[in-house]
Amino acid sequence: MPRSKDCDPSLGNNWLEGYVPYQLYRLTNRLDRRLQTRLRKLGIKPSPWRVMTVLRSHGTLAIGGIAEHSLMEQPTVSRVIVQLEADGLIEREISAEDSRITLVTLTPEGVEKIDTIVAIAHRHQEEALSELSSDEIAQFRAIVARIEQNIDFNQ
Repeated sequence: MPRSKDCDPSLGNNWLEGYVPYQLYRLTNRLDRRLQTRLRKLGIKPSPWRVMTVLRSHGTLAIGGIAEHSLMEQPTVSRVIVQLEADGLIEREISAEDSRITLVTLTPEGVEKIDTIVAIAHRHQEEALSELSSDEIAQFRAIVARIEQNIDFNQ
């Protein structure tokens, strides 16, 4: 008697192929692996890249803000900041408004280094989007923003 895919677990049902979170995970994972390969060739590790990118994008931030924007745990961010400071790429100072808050800023050397890396990231993005029209890219960005809003609203 032939078995149906719906009834036979050994055949699978390919449900993941249409599951949007899985599709997004695969996409981001592939993009991230390619970018990390390129950054490794420059001697850049993922965590410092994320911290420096957030600082270049947002300017001076408290450690908690870096953790929030980089999607990293605060202890990890703190360890990365210690190393980046030792490397002369960031500076830390105590907030004038609240002495419990440490503010972090890129040094000129840090800006120079991250700007080189951001140029590589932009080329990486351009390659990934190269077959899409500007309208398709705008639609994609709008859809992603709406999905993110839905997730935030429904939490």
